[in-house]
Amino acid sequence: MTKLINAIVETYTNTTELYIRENNTTGKEDGWRFVDTLRFHAERKLKREIQDLEFWIPRQSDREANAKNWMQKYRKQYNGDEISTTNLQSSVAQYKAEAFALSVMQAELAAAQAAYKELNGGTYTSVEDKADAELPEELASMLAEIDALEAANDKPKAKRKTA
Repeated sequence: MTKLINAIVETYTNTTELYIRENNTTGKEDGWRFVDTLRFHAERKLKREIQDLEFWIPRQSDREANAKNWMQKYRKQYNGDEISTTNLQSSVAQYKAEAFALSVMQAELAAAQAAYKELNGGTYTSVEDKADAELPEELASMLAEIDALEAANDKPKAKRKTA
């Protein structure tokens, strides 16, 4: 576990012995039991952390991809002068920073989900698999047109026969 997730779990753990009274329908007897009185709050905090990370990871991934594109652009434009050197160095530094941020967030998410599973026995995610929305007919035809254009551009050109 990461330091943040470990801190949440440790802070919101308070196992103590409580006298539990049962009703007649459970079949259990009244008595002293060890109970984590802060378990609900630990689960709540872990859920919030998972929700936050699942919201921000796709955005951070976009930031990393954008930084990578700029880095590749400046790498192609590099010619050894001061401006191209500065552009390349700054874009590499930006890409490294964005990639590091993404890896930290992904590690935090994995740790939070593992801690939640250990605490609760189940998994939790805030990401829902939603069915694709129905597209208006006009928009659907426009997208089909774009797909056809892209497919035509992707086809290799036929070689000419030489006699």
